[in-house]
Amino acid sequence: MMDQSQFLISSLQSWLLFLLIAFLVIIGLVFLFYAFLIWWRNRRREEQSLDYVLLQVAVPFDNEIKIDAAEQMFASLYSIKKSGWLKFLRLQPHLCFEIVAKHEDIRFYVSVPSKLKDMIEKQINGAYPDAEILEVPEYNLFSENGRVAFAELELKDSSYKPIKLYKDLPTDPLSSLTTALAKMGEEEGAAIQVLITPADSSWQAAGRNYVASVKKAESDPNKAKFKVDAKTLEAIENKCSKPGFKTAIRIVVCGESQESAEAHLSNIKSAFEQFSSDLNRFGKKKIWWKTGFMIDFIYRYQPLFSFRGWRTILNSEELATIFHFPNKQIETPHLYWLYAKRAPAPIKIPKSGLFLGRSVYRGVSRPVYIADDDRRRHMYIIGKTGTGKTELLRDLILQDIKAGRGVCLIDPHDLAEDLLAYIPPERAEEVIYFDPSDTERPMGLNLLEAYNEDQIHFVTTAIINLMYKLYDPYKTGIIGPRFEHAIRNAMLTVMSEPGNTFVEVVRCLTDPEFV
Repeated sequence: MMDQSQFLISSLQSWLLFLLIAFLVIIGLVFLFYAFLIWWRNRRREEQSLDYVLLQVAVPFDNEIKIDAAEQMFASLYSIKKSGWLKFLRLQPHLCFEIVAKHEDIRFYVSVPSKLKDMIEKQINGAYPDAEILEVPEYNLFSENGRVAFAELELKDSSYKPIKLYKDLPTDPLSSLTTALAKMGEEEGAAIQVLITPADSSWQAAGRNYVASVKKAESDPNKAKFKVDAKTLEAIENKCSKPGFKTAIRIVVCGESQESAEAHLSNIKSAFEQFSSDLNRFGKKKIWWKTGFMIDFIYRYQPLFSFRGWRTILNSEELATIFHFPNKQIETPHLYWLYAKRAPAPIKIPKSGLFLGRSVYRGVSRPVYIADDDRRRHMYIIGKTGTGKTELLRDLILQDIKAGRGVCLIDPHDLAEDLLAYIPPERAEEVIYFDPSDTERPMGLNLLEAYNEDQIHFVTTAIINLMYKLYDPYKTGIIGPRFEHAIRNAMLTVMSEPGNTFVEVVRCLTDPEFV
C-alpha cells in the first residue's frame, strides 16, 4: 500500500515538474517570439526615419480658423493606416507634430514620410487654406554649452477615458502652451513633440464594453455598488465614436543651466494641466533609459515596446485640443506668422524668356519666366535690404550674357565688379567697363553724340531737363527761359559738326573767338 502511495506521489511530482517545464518553455517561446517581433518590426526604423521630411507650417496672422478645423484634419489623417492580416509584422506609418521654440521664435512643424508628403500637405491645406507649407532642413535645438531636461507624458487612466476638450476650456489651450515656450533665452530652446500613429479598434471596444457593463450593473439594484454619472458615460461614448491615434508626447528643453532647463520644463508640463478632466489627465511617464529617450526624440521613433509605450490613445478631437495651428486670438509674442498670402501662378504665364524661379503652391511646382516683350516695358524691383534684389539682377544678367544678348548695367555698388568674374571666355572681348572714378584710365563718353535731327533735339532737351532737376528742381527762376534759350542754341550750334563735346558748349558761351 505504501509503495502504491509513493508511486502516485512520485507520478504526481513528475507530472507537476513536466507541466512547470512546459509552462516555462511556452513562456520562453512567447518571450522569444515577442522579442523577434519587436526586432523584425523595428529593424529598418533608422532607414525609415531618415526617409521622413520636415514641413514648416505658417498661417496668416489674421486668420480666424477655429480649432475644429484641426479636428477634421486629424480625422482625415487616419486614412494613412495600413490594413491586412500581416499588418502586425509592420510598423504603422506615423506623423510627428511639433511646436519648437528658440529665442524670440516659435514655429510649427510636421514630420511626414516622403511618400506621404503630398497627401499630408493637401490635408493641411484643406483645413487651413492659406497655410504656407515649406520643406525645411532639420532644426537644431541644442547648444554647445546647454543643459538638457526632458519628459514624456502619458494618460494616467484608461485610454478610452477622455481628457478635457477645447470646447470645455474658457480660452484657446494653445495660448498656454505657447506662452510657456515664449520665455526662451539666448542659446535656449524647447520642443513639444506629438507623435501619432493610427490605432486599431481594440481601445474603442474596451470603452464600449465598460459603458455596457456599467449600464447593465446599474439596471440591477442588487449588483450596483455605485452610480456612474450619465455625462461620464456619454463622454466615453463620444471619445470612442471618433478615430483614435496611439500618441507619444515628448518634451525636450535645452537651457543655459540645468536649473533653467528644469524650470522651462516645469512650465511646459504645467501648461498640460489644463487638459485634466474628472476622467483622465496627463502625467509624467517614467523614463528608464534616458539615452534611448533622446534617440527616440531626435529620430522621431515610435515607442519600442507597444504594450507600455502606447498606453496613451487620443482621438481626433483630443489631438486637435493639444495641437492646432494658431489664429488671431493667440496673442503670444514671437510666433512665426505668415504676413503675405501665397497665390498660384497665373495660367497664362510665359513659357520662355528669362527664368525667374519656380512657383510652388500646394505641392504644385511651375517654372516662371518673363517674356522679352514684358522686359521692354518698365520693370521695378523693390524690397528691403538683404532680400535678394541684387542677386535676382545678377541671375537675370547672366542669363542674357550666356544667351548671347547685349547687356548694359549702370551700378553704383559692386555688382558690376562681381559680374566680371562670370563673363564667359568667348565674350570677354565684348566687355566695355566704364568707371568714371578711375582717373588713371579715363574713358571718353560724348554726351552730345547724335546722328540725325531727331537724336540732336532729344539729347538737347534731355540735358536741359537734367539741369532743371539738378539746379532748379522747384522752378524758382535759377534756370529761366533766357538760360534755357542760350544753352539750347549753344548745343545745337556745337552739334552741327560731328565730334564736338560738352567742352565746346562752354567755349561757345565764353570764347568769342571760338564761334
